[in-house]
Amino acid sequence: MSFREKIPWIALFGLLSAFGWYFLNYPWEIANSPKGMYTAVWMLLPVTIIFLVPMVAGAAFFAIRSPKDADLKEDEREKGIHLRGTHLAYYPLAIGVQLNIFVLINGFNYGYAVTILIATLVIAELIRVGSQLYYYRRGY
Repeated sequence: MSFREKIPWIALFGLLSAFGWYFLNYPWEIANSPKGMYTAVWMLLPVTIIFLVPMVAGAAFFAIRSPKDADLKEDEREKGIHLRGTHLAYYPLAIGVQLNIFVLINGFNYGYAVTILIATLVIAELIRVGSQLYYYRRGY
């Protein structure tokens, strides 16, 4: 497994652990209130830490373990994998933005909008990282 393939695995673990914690601990009963919106925003601080620690530690660990692999330039296959993954993530992102606009137009408070926006980003990132892992495993 190459260095560039290990990074999406770390990102997948970080996304699932950080945002799994976020959505499991979010106070859903107050989601559509100003307090719910502020809670959602303040909960992003530990989410950032939970996400960044494995990313930085994992990337550093794998870079130290195989420095030649980490210094290699990205080849055409890897560029194609990244482009395909980003392309696939665009569709749920666009749908999520439209859903967010619908929620705001129909009078929901900002708490639900912030939660839908965060969920949209997380789903798009999971699709991007997951598809990249799929393409790496398939050898595209």
